[in-house]
Amino acid sequence: MIVQKLGIPIYLQVKAYILDKIKQGQYKPGDKLPTERQLSEELGISRNTVSAAYKELLLEGILEARQGRGTFVREQAADITAAGADVAGSRLERALKIIDAAMAQVVELGFTIEQFAAITTIRAKERELATRQLRVAVVECTREYVERFVGQLGQVANAHFEPITLADVTAGKVKTEFLLACDLVVTTLEHQTLVAEILGNNTKLIAVATTPNLEAVIKLARLSAGSEVAVVAKTQEFVDALYRLLNKIGCNGITLIPCFKEEREEIRRCIKNHRVVISAEALQNVVRQVAEEAQEIITFYYEIDQGSLQQVASRLVAKD
Repeated sequence: MIVQKLGIPIYLQVKAYILDKIKQGQYKPGDKLPTERQLSEELGISRNTVSAAYKELLLEGILEARQGRGTFVREQAADITAAGADVAGSRLERALKIIDAAMAQVVELGFTIEQFAAITTIRAKERELATRQLRVAVVECTREYVERFVGQLGQVANAHFEPITLADVTAGKVKTEFLLACDLVVTTLEHQTLVAEILGNNTKLIAVATTPNLEAVIKLARLSAGSEVAVVAKTQEFVDALYRLLNKIGCNGITLIPCFKEEREEIRRCIKNHRVVISAEALQNVVRQVAEEAQEIITFYYEIDQGSLQQVASRLVAKD
């Protein structure tokens, strides 16, 4: 399958595909997922690859296997303990083991369990307040991507995030001194070298891995050469990034017709003569509202992977 040209492990792409389906409500809690064979045939990949993705989601407590019935989206309980305590290898289980080990060591120092609880509560509050004071620059090539990344990072850490585009940095609109004044600078692996040169290989820089919306990539890969596709976005950089991705996955000969409008009627006029429309995530709702039933809408975005999100959160918590 052409998505193998992305350079991202296929099982991680399948995992992202399933998670995206869950987020969009296409797979709801309690729903049965396609069998490994069915999904492998649908995506044009090996059954073992689908199995690896399913196993990781089972370990994380996102899915559950029911004997003789198949794989289902786990019923998410309001209580985090109920949601993941019985999942072998879950993050919650590992966290509890770390807490138990720390508790044992603190008790050996002569503190009681009640004192341990009080100390950890105070310390966690101190760290939370300290993190709120941190300023983090998030640098990416498009405004659309950087806004999504800021939103993702804001879900794992309550710091002050500054969305910055590479164009603003290279044009001097955002000074290097401002970036150096930030407590942390986050960029993607794709732009790590350039940002490192700007910062002088400063240790404040952290590069994160990102993955594209797999479902959108599959749809793009199926477009025939010579297709003209409308692109509803905020910036030309978004269109340029799409061209780079199309070239990377071997989809040459596709022409992107940009539409940098945000008003409903203007968008309607821009897309009305196009069978396929690519939309930036922030504009997808209005695009779907004005599109005709026969038009195919492809919402495209990149997102930071879970491991990188946790890495940034860890750096912020450990920040002095």
